[in-house]
Amino acid sequence: MPMDVDNRRVREQTLLLIEQRRKHNKISLKKSGVDEEYGEKENLMDEALELFNEEEQKKKTLKTKAEKEETIGKDIRKRAPENLTPTKSEEDLRKMPRKSSVVTYLKEKTEAEIATKQEELALKKEELKLERDRFELERQERVQRLENEKQHNKMMMELLAKCLNK
Repeated sequence: MPMDVDNRRVREQTLLLIEQRRKHNKISLKKSGVDEEYGEKENLMDEALELFNEEEQKKKTLKTKAEKEETIGKDIRKRAPENLTPTKSEEDLRKMPRKSSVVTYLKEKTEAEIATKQEELALKKEELKLERDRFELERQERVQRLENEKQHNKMMMELLAKCLNK
């Protein structure tokens, strides 16, 4: 004789059996030093309980992952308009003349950039000049050192010649 059951009744009965097994396991944990013998039914219920717990854990992790993704998405959507619209700082607004055209503003800006570049070039030229001067001084020192060595060698040769002649 077939049993008349539907998905809901099976689910409710399974959840009831799992909850009963959880309670039984809690009571068993409280008892210490008592060896219990398990039958096939208890072993199957323990396996079903483990599978159920694993499934619940998966659902929790998926839920937290989805919540994190949702908050990240909200944050990105919130910041998107800020990144799309250019903002001008108060300093830029003060620098820009109020009634002049964009062309004059750009002209003044490029003139300022050119002046800065010219200053940088002047500094580089000065650095190169100083470096050349330093190299020239080092070269003169080497020449002087060589002259001193020549004189020293000449004196040593003269002294050696005098010693040999005597």
